[in-house]
Amino acid sequence: MTGEIRIGFSMHPRWAEAGKLEDFVKPLSQAGLSFFEFELDNHLEDWSEFVPLMESTFQMGLGLSFHAPYRHPHTLNGFAGSACTQIKDDYRPVLALAETWAQKSQKCRTVVIHAAVAKEPADRKFLIADTQAFLLWVLEEFPDLQLALENNHPARPGEIKVGVNPDDVLALINSIHHPRLGACWDMGHDFLRHSADEPSQDWIKKVVHIHVHDVASNGEDHFPLIFGRVPYIRWLAAWKELAGGGGVVLELKGNHLQNWSPAQIETALKTSIFSLSEVLK
Repeated sequence: MTGEIRIGFSMHPRWAEAGKLEDFVKPLSQAGLSFFEFELDNHLEDWSEFVPLMESTFQMGLGLSFHAPYRHPHTLNGFAGSACTQIKDDYRPVLALAETWAQKSQKCRTVVIHAAVAKEPADRKFLIADTQAFLLWVLEEFPDLQLALENNHPARPGEIKVGVNPDDVLALINSIHHPRLGACWDMGHDFLRHSADEPSQDWIKKVVHIHVHDVASNGEDHFPLIFGRVPYIRWLAAWKELAGGGGVVLELKGNHLQNWSPAQIETALKTSIFSLSEVLK
């Protein structure tokens, strides 16, 4: 293992409401946290609070990574065709924001991207072409960004998704073959494919960023590491041996914890971050 490994958390302004950012960060930093990941979706209800929060966390000495928007109305569908200009106009402002951070620090340059998704009866080959064209555009227009193409959540009824299987993500990456394009291994998504097998060495060697979260018995994902279902310890150990470093993000959805007490939440987050730190030290 030659590269630096950093441990992060999927940050949202609601985690640090009422000016309690330092109180939120301190126990996680003590457990091994060194950066936050921010979603770049300018349609989020609290979007106006994201940029100030990015600045505050950076001033505290933390790094940043980013997740490109993927929810409606954002879409990659049609990027290789007639919707190209419209999609560029939609994504350019938020990717330019990530670029400004990448220019400030090498610790702030990774952007996670989902491959194209559409409703049935979309044609997979067009979604692949849209994804390839979008990645090539981002690589050209934003030269300071490191892109990480994520293995998507398995398709839900009525959806057509590309890039669910790691081998399909790997094929997309290899079709472009660019030094600033790697893979984001979402281990929860991988588990939801009903696969606990270790992916190929070719895949692992391309992984520059990781999302880790646990999955409840009903199939809901993005929980802290409390259920023991996702084999992240084994998978992270394999990645540590073969890859060249990168970020490992505890990626959660806060609404899953809305009925938990503050003490329960702090314990689950701190324990999860510490567990990742122990595996990766």
